[in-house]
Amino acid sequence: MIISAALAILLALTWLVSDLAVRRADPAVVAAGRSAFSALGLCLLAFRGKGALRRSVDQIRRRPLALGLSGLLGVSIYALGSLTAISLVGVTVPNLLLATTPCLSLLIGVLFFRKRTSWPAVAGVIAGSAGAVLFVTASFALRPDLPSSTLLSGVLASVVAVIAIAAYGQHYARLSKGQDPLDLLPGIFGIGTLVVIIFLVITGQLGGVARLTWLDLGLLALLGVGIYVPVYVLQHQLIHLRGAVFKASISLVVPFLVRIAETLLGAPPPTLFELATMLICVAGVALVIRHPERDRDGG
Repeated sequence: MIISAALAILLALTWLVSDLAVRRADPAVVAAGRSAFSALGLCLLAFRGKGALRRSVDQIRRRPLALGLSGLLGVSIYALGSLTAISLVGVTVPNLLLATTPCLSLLIGVLFFRKRTSWPAVAGVIAGSAGAVLFVTASFALRPDLPSSTLLSGVLASVVAVIAIAAYGQHYARLSKGQDPLDLLPGIFGIGTLVVIIFLVITGQLGGVARLTWLDLGLLALLGVGIYVPVYVLQHQLIHLRGAVFKASISLVVPFLVRIAETLLGAPPPTLFELATMLICVAGVALVIRHPERDRDGG
């Protein structure tokens, strides 16, 4: 219970601090900086005990393509998608859409990873998705200051991030079987960070890194090392021990924590309709994660 509560608070902080970061720099630059500091912190974990560094290097040598796919999904695409969404529409909408990850994770597990499901879980997917759609629709109606193209782009970026992180969870759960999950993280996040840097080079945004101030770098270091490293360690231990859907379920409380924090920081409180749709979404996702066969292999 204490670990779950700590993870939920840390997850809420990732959104709030990421919002501060994208207000000061381009989201792609923030993605590169956040990923780089996270990768640095996770690589330091390779020195945690005897043989850990050798095992991490051996993972990269033996399974570069598998680690690369995980890095592409869980680091590169997720970071670029989620941070772009935050820069366009703020943290509330992308955060709630990311909270539906258990629903999509379950569907991906059934379709591509031979996982089992049940009709209650399907009903939960439908309810969770409907609640998220209604919440986003209500939020858009309250944002007449933003053009529709910006709002749609923010939702599209959020959806890309949700798909990427849901697929990553299932892929990592299979990849980490029989392994110490911490042995995989240096390779995954090292490769994922490299992909983001290559993206900056291709899009001509690499110069934005040089324009970061010391305050920006400190904020990214706090985000990457101080917040994301413990988040990643806890998340991946949960994926390894309890499955991708269970790990994603911890994010259920995060939209409420983020919304409360935004309100305390001066944002308008949620309307009754927004609150109702958020509750529908969370109730649907809760139904998904309570299914007893949510993460069992079908074979």
